[in-house]
Amino acid sequence: MITVWGKLYKNGKTLLASTCTSSKPDFSDALLECLESFAKEFDIEVPMWHSNHTKQMGLFRKATFKPDDFVDRFPYDKFEIQILDS
Repeated sequence: MITVWGKLYKNGKTLLASTCTSSKPDFSDALLECLESFAKEFDIEVPMWHSNHTKQMGLFRKATFKPDDFVDRFPYDKFEIQILDS
């Protein structure tokens, strides 16, 4: 089980923030479930996951997605997820 904190930023300010808890036993499946939950709640698409996000997650337990990580137009500065509990 993991708890993830998701935040949307624009102009240096947090516009939206929420938490998601997943009880899936596999970490990757639980993280994907939370990403999809945030995408639906924040009305954004699920971002592309790159190797730098894996590295950030391993080092800092968080990952930052910039507009280039989205296929469609992303009207925010960044979307950040952070593992609160696992």
